[in-house]
Amino acid sequence: MTIICTVLCILIQVRRGILPRLLEEILTTRIMVKQAIKKLAPAEKVLQRIFNARQLALKLIANVTYGYTAAGFSGRMPCAELADSIVQCGRSTLEKAISFVNQHEKWNARVIYGDTDSMFVLLKGRTLKESFQIGNEIASAISAMNPNPVSLKMEKVYHPCFLLTKKRYVGYSYESPHQMEPVFDAKGIETVRRDTCGAVAKILEKSLRLFFQQKDLLEVKTYLQRQWKRILSGKFCFKDFIFAKEVRLGTYRSRMSSLPPAAIVATKAMTVDRRAEPRYAERIPYVVIHGEPGARLVDMVVDPLEVLAIDSPYRINDLYYINKQITPALQRVFGLVAADLNHWFSEMPRPTREASAKHKLTSNSHRTRIDYYYLSKHCVLCGRLAQASAHLCNQCSENEVAAATAVISKTSKLEQAMQHLVSICHHCGGGDRLLESGVKCTSISCLVFFERRKVQKELLAATHVAADKDLYPRCRVEWF
Repeated sequence: MTIICTVLCILIQVRRGILPRLLEEILTTRIMVKQAIKKLAPAEKVLQRIFNARQLALKLIANVTYGYTAAGFSGRMPCAELADSIVQCGRSTLEKAISFVNQHEKWNARVIYGDTDSMFVLLKGRTLKESFQIGNEIASAISAMNPNPVSLKMEKVYHPCFLLTKKRYVGYSYESPHQMEPVFDAKGIETVRRDTCGAVAKILEKSLRLFFQQKDLLEVKTYLQRQWKRILSGKFCFKDFIFAKEVRLGTYRSRMSSLPPAAIVATKAMTVDRRAEPRYAERIPYVVIHGEPGARLVDMVVDPLEVLAIDSPYRINDLYYINKQITPALQRVFGLVAADLNHWFSEMPRPTREASAKHKLTSNSHRTRIDYYYLSKHCVLCGRLAQASAHLCNQCSENEVAAATAVISKTSKLEQAMQHLVSICHHCGGGDRLLESGVKCTSISCLVFFERRKVQKELLAATHVAADKDLYPRCRVEWF
């Protein structure tokens, strides 16, 4: 009796450590936040983003515990034994769960992916309801095999789904057997990454949704060829072609050619104004333009505002975005179903692009190519080819009354659109009326800014025609 009492006293005096209690509270709080997200209404987008950011922050804090205990050189409280036990326990638990599922004959399931603390189980020929039933059975069996508090949770059913590489997958997810509409869920691919441009993310997501819904590669091919034609024709949103990558000046080599594109744009801005030096890890926007034949990427990157200038001679390098950004991202996904994106693009008929400005070289501006002198112009009304010194084609010039009416009508509509956009910008910036200096906002994250620049260029071309024909007075100079 004395021995038993002594043992009980010793057990009562054992207390839980700080680290287990900390991790348990963090994980419990994250589960609570994720449950609160599911209870929010679809219209509460702001709260959804806030709660999602909080649960991601809690996940990051829990994940860095391993790094905190394993940091033997720079850490303040290193404990290699604890870090090794974290890795070993996680690996052994996952391996046991994978072998148990693969050897179980009742479920007829196969684990096709397992990483850190999760695994994907393939259930061929099963319905959504059967998949949830088998998934819950697997979760219960695995949880019973492991000591408390280790447990396996049935989270989602993906149907259909693409598994690309480690931590990169995308599919339609269902969180309950009664869910009618699936949720597009992507992890680690270009649709959710920030190191690419918006055109890649939008085209890839739309192509995936189209394939998941139609399950027909011909539909995806038709959509992609239609988008490629729009890009080659210049009919795209300029904002979708802007990159924004982190710059860490002081960590690169001294040679200009070895700098990444964003660092090159930041260095060029610093040569003009030393105060333009970016902060460490600040994201610098840039675009890729057309350059000389055989030009390197470092010679074709410029600031987006240089392309958006009213008298800018630059043009977006559409082939670079298609061949180097959009097509590789699509090929990584649809190559799993034997699709050849390069062949789709090569067999597509090329549209004719309306060239309206001369190209400007990026490296040696004093050198000019032959197309500098032989570039064609197009009519501002109908788009047909026009003489180099004329703004209207021969057919539009013959009927002066109809041309004058069309120019006046187009200029009037553009002035109204410009006035509306300017009023929006002044309302946003707190201005009352259009001043002589005009609108100085150059925020590349605002869609109104891009629309304003587009209308400005069209209005400037129309007013030149009106001034040459004495049809309409020139537009107010502050708009330009």
